[in-house]
Amino acid sequence: MSQRRFEFLISCLRFDNKRNRIERTKLDKFAHIRAVFDKFIDNCKAAYSPSEYLTIDEKLESFRGRCSFRQYMPNKRAKYGIKIHALVDARSYYVVNMEPYVGQQPEDPFRVSNSPKDIVDRLVIPVSGTKRNITFDNWYTSYELMVHLRDVHKLTAVGTIRKNKPHIPPEFLNTRNREFNSSLFGFQKDYTLVSYYPKKGKVALLLSSLHHDNTVDINSERIYHEVWSQNGTNITKCGVDVVDEMSATYNVARQSRRWPLTVFFSLLNNAGINSQIIYRENNDGLQMTRRLSLKELDFREGPARPPLYPPLERNIGEDQANN
Repeated sequence: MSQRRFEFLISCLRFDNKRNRIERTKLDKFAHIRAVFDKFIDNCKAAYSPSEYLTIDEKLESFRGRCSFRQYMPNKRAKYGIKIHALVDARSYYVVNMEPYVGQQPEDPFRVSNSPKDIVDRLVIPVSGTKRNITFDNWYTSYELMVHLRDVHKLTAVGTIRKNKPHIPPEFLNTRNREFNSSLFGFQKDYTLVSYYPKKGKVALLLSSLHHDNTVDINSERIYHEVWSQNGTNITKCGVDVVDEMSATYNVARQSRRWPLTVFFSLLNNAGINSQIIYRENNDGLQMTRRLSLKELDFREGPARPPLYPPLERNIGEDQANN
């Protein structure tokens, strides 16, 4: 396929019916690609059983065009883009669930709370009741969320927690007379709070419903290895970040001024990662590089496949008249 032909097809690519788009956008800002996005997520949930450790974090799909819910995140590489909350298997990096952030929706049924607790509550539905562990950063972590996950979803959780939370005792923030690299532990019936003192003027706090001891690996420099180095945050914290790195290494995205196309490219990147993981698990753990796995997906390789044209047949003249 020539570059000109490829660019033409990309420019014509749409994911919904333009005839009723105005009515649907009155209810849902994400209506332009909602059906495709939800179908993809449903397939991700059904195709794979994740490990016992998962992580929740934010992804930012680079986009600088016009979009009412475009976000600015200075700590991300792209800075501007479409924010997506993701639930990822921390061992295999399989993307289990995702939810786009679109701000305040116009009306029901798509108007939902965007508080950290409610976002996590919706993301963990595929693994609810399975006694798995969820890890997240301090934007999500709260004592109320830990209790909710344990009581309602039967899930444990580990997360760094901000210092301004009301449940933190003052002793856990005070560094006077404390040695560097020391840890202070507080225990409740089902929850453990840790205050780690890595260097002068800095205290890192961790809240967990998974751990109930004071085991510390003193040979590590990072907090996630310092606190519960076995089966702890150091294993689970990196899930979404690794998915971002894998997507960036073999990125199918192209520069576009249409945000639905940016979301679609993101789905393609995630599909490439998930398909490689499923292929590996279905072939006795066969190791394959991402480059080779993506090549296996290429329609120009391998045995002949049935033609794709019949499902794509449309009345072009009628479509042009409506556009």
